[in-house]
Amino acid sequence: MLEIINGVLLVYFLILCTISALVPQLVKPVAACFSRPSNNERNVWAELLKLKADQKKISMKDEFAQYSKLQRKINKLESQLKENSQDRLTKNVAVKGSVHIILQAVITLTIIVSMFLYRHEPLVLLKGNLFPLTRFLRFPCDIPNAVTTHVWVIISNVSIRTLLKPILS
Repeated sequence: MLEIINGVLLVYFLILCTISALVPQLVKPVAACFSRPSNNERNVWAELLKLKADQKKISMKDEFAQYSKLQRKINKLESQLKENSQDRLTKNVAVKGSVHIILQAVITLTIIVSMFLYRHEPLVLLKGNLFPLTRFLRFPCDIPNAVTTHVWVIISNVSIRTLLKPILS
């Protein structure tokens, strides 16, 4: 029923389509590398924890002035951490978006260039008469019942994305 003519290209396009479908999952670890807290943030966090521990040791009734002074320092450090967290979150979203766009563009460009280079190469020959689909499957190649790179990329993309959708969701 099926004769594989160019198995390397078949697998090559299958891998490219799989990577294209997995780009959102590949972006997450890359973006995580850029959004780690800085040493300054870690030091502020450690100081905040120390101040809170010191504040717990002080009685609010007996030493109200000292307790309030520590509370103001804690509030200041918390607001500083909140600002740093917002900056990091904004940076993380920008990095995720940029990396996603760049990866998707590189993969798409690779697929388009490869399809252009191998546009007349049949990947698979189907046995039998597929009359209504023959012209579509072999475009732009002239070999009857052939499946070319254009059709294979469409079939691979749709199939892989459909199969991976329940797993990745």
